[in-house]
Amino acid sequence: MQFCPKCNNILIPIKGKKILYCRACDYEYKFKSKEEYKIIKKIHHSESEMAPIVVEKSEMHKKISEDDRKAFEEFFGKTENPSY
Repeated sequence: MQFCPKCNNILIPIKGKKILYCRACDYEYKFKSKEEYKIIKKIHHSESEMAPIVVEKSEMHKKISEDDRKAFEEFFGKTENPSY
């Protein structure tokens, strides 16, 4: 990170050019190589973002056997909902 020698504001990179620019006083700093200036982004994660999430299988999605279905229909009668 570099700062303007005139007003001490941060110098911002201009896309596609080897120039750092001060928005406050229009100062431009030209650097010779890309190694002289690198943009690095670090992402800090909280513990909750890094914790594993365990998803249990739902009991509702289990299909009942054909014998259980017939026993249910005999005892309660046929239902209108075909998912049983």
